[in-house]
Amino acid sequence: MKSSGEKSTSKNKIIFAVLLIVFAFLPGFCAGLCFAPKNKGFSGGVEFAADGESISESGEEFPERGVVIPGITAVTIPANETEVFLGLCNPAENSGAYYLTFELKVNINGNYETLYSSGLVEAGKNLGKITLSRPLDFGEYNAVVHIQPYRADKMTATNNADIVLKITAK
Repeated sequence: MKSSGEKSTSKNKIIFAVLLIVFAFLPGFCAGLCFAPKNKGFSGGVEFAADGESISESGEEFPERGVVIPGITAVTIPANETEVFLGLCNPAENSGAYYLTFELKVNINGNYETLYSSGLVEAGKNLGKITLSRPLDFGEYNAVVHIQPYRADKMTATNNADIVLKITAK
């Protein structure tokens, strides 16, 4: 017969294994990438629950729905240049409901440094080329894109997301 300490340890191992599996597959769910300059062919994203009803510009209510967040896992940019294309966009599925802002933070020598912050981006719009605050030397960098949705009807912030990606500067 197992003691209560052994049962607790066994439960902890199972919980840890389930969490490990979830986090191992999470990047795959974020792979729905709006990478095309005109946002053609967007095939997914991650839906996050929104709290509250949204109202379109015409005043009609539509059912509560989540924010569609674009996924991006890796990107290659030119080294030593500040004008780069990351494919950041607000998916058309957010039309009438959410604007997004983007903040790019890159790990440089062990510290995350913000290299880009956008203004509000309308649904279906792509940022195209962006201007980094400084160029990246040749190499690979860990980065995070912090995405903040805003309700189109009230311009209030909702849940946000951090997308982890690898940047290769060539």
